[in-house]
Amino acid sequence: MHSAATLQALPRPVTEGIPVGARRIGFLALLLVVPAALAGAAVGGLWGAGSVVVGGLISLLNFWVLSRLVVMTTSPDDLSTGKLVFQLMSKLGVLGLLIGGAVFGLGLDPVGLVLGLGVTVAAVPLNLFSDWMAAR
Repeated sequence: MHSAATLQALPRPVTEGIPVGARRIGFLALLLVVPAALAGAAVGGLWGAGSVVVGGLISLLNFWVLSRLVVMTTSPDDLSTGKLVFQLMSKLGVLGLLIGGAVFGLGLDPVGLVLGLGVTVAAVPLNLFSDWMAAR
């Protein structure tokens, strides 16, 4: 069983700006775009690298919007459920339009685009590992 000393309280609400941890993840994701673009260039040339970069930028934009929504949700100001659902659905629609426009409108390589979209996903465990190493 857990003792009272081992239980941790929830973090304090964020009142301004994006939290430091989210900024670190965004920075790591931005750094990961470079090796991902090099891999895309090795496989698909400049068009593959461009697909990776566009995917990475879409991923970073999505992560930034989600970070802002978390800040708004945890702030002491009242945020109605309807407004939050509308913002999340709007974000999802814009994300779909950006990805669809990149693949069908610009004709970018879907595999390179997915590789670029994955940089934020890859940055999360990298951030956790760096925190773990710093704590040792």
